[in-house]
Amino acid sequence: MVDSNTIKKISADKLKVGMFVSDFNDEWQNPDDQGAPANFSRTPRKLNTEAEIDSLIKQGIKEVYIDITQGSDGSGPTQAEIEAQLQEQLMALEDEDSLDTAAKSVKVDFEQEQEKAAEVKDQARTLVGNVLSDARMGQQVSLEPVNDAVRNMADSMFRNPDAILSLSLIKKRDEYTFMHSVNVGVFLMSFCRSMGMDEERIIEVGVGGMLHDIGKMRTPEEVLNKKGKLTDEEFGQMRDHVVFSRTILEETTGMKENSIEVAAEHHERVDGSGYPKRLKGDQISTVGQMSAIVDVYDAITSDRCYHKGNPPTVALKRMMEWSKSHFNPELFQKFIQSVGIYPMGTLVRLENQLLGVVIKPNEDSLLHPVITLVADIKRKKRLQPKVLDLLQFKGKEHKGFKIIKTELPETWKIDPKKFMPNPKLYE
Repeated sequence: MVDSNTIKKISADKLKVGMFVSDFNDEWQNPDDQGAPANFSRTPRKLNTEAEIDSLIKQGIKEVYIDITQGSDGSGPTQAEIEAQLQEQLMALEDEDSLDTAAKSVKVDFEQEQEKAAEVKDQARTLVGNVLSDARMGQQVSLEPVNDAVRNMADSMFRNPDAILSLSLIKKRDEYTFMHSVNVGVFLMSFCRSMGMDEERIIEVGVGGMLHDIGKMRTPEEVLNKKGKLTDEEFGQMRDHVVFSRTILEETTGMKENSIEVAAEHHERVDGSGYPKRLKGDQISTVGQMSAIVDVYDAITSDRCYHKGNPPTVALKRMMEWSKSHFNPELFQKFIQSVGIYPMGTLVRLENQLLGVVIKPNEDSLLHPVITLVADIKRKKRLQPKVLDLLQFKGKEHKGFKIIKTELPETWKIDPKKFMPNPKLYE
């Protein structure tokens, strides 16, 4: 295991020949593409020439992590120090005045809504597949069935927002292309709801999320499905999908501006480093800024043939690093509040060395979700699963039941899906 005290984060302009880059810290750039063009590799490596450093900077890399055990040292905070800072920032969100528990009010129990949520989400996935196939054949998008599917998902969310959200947070073994579109729609609707947007705008943004990648159907299939590195020309063709998405949606009768903005701006970045128009700050619409956050989050938490998904809390911390320049920090904090500091499916360690899987957020406290206890680290044994509401253990008199860190499920050979209510829905 790598010692986080021997990994340092430094600015790209401080790099020197002889340093070993262990992480380029740039998954935000192309989260749903095959990666950078062929002339730029993200493989961890020692930098041997100034030309390599210049190329890295030209690719838009601003900060990297270096391993001082494999190369030259540099001046910068250690990974352990960065991790502590990010954890502190996450914890501070508990005190945000903007935390809106009213937006998460429920009409139906979580378990009761789960099966209905799974049904409407599967229907949406089938619809997305059909719509994208039609678009590939050059047929015009029929908005009515898309609206109906999004409204059904929204209705489920209004009955219990956590039921359908859990099905996007905890990844199923499914085809990424279609499920990514549905997940982006779900996350965006949850995000909008947490910000108090009205129902019609939520629907419009959800439609944009479902169709945000429709322009990829005009990307040559040999480029879209290429398993190796893209050439510069192919990389440009891949990026053009955003332009095509805008065009297709603008040509669709009845399509709303909110929907178009989601599709057209989900790869823009607030520092102007995104595409296709390199928009900055408020030049990007609010829903465009929101869609950029959601698109990256779902992509980097999903397993791909060329990418192992990050656990939810790890993804949130990485994106918190990037939010100072690539995302709107205030909106990103709102997003965290909509999915939870400890999203459903997260494996957590308590002070008393028990391990638990987060099965439901607690609308009264981001730091005290409902968990299922699954293992005792001290006694090195699995436990009979037991549901525990950590809010009941809030305060000094209940010392021991505070979450102290998140854990990687594979480290403990624990599959979080198996401990969710109705686990078959997550297979």
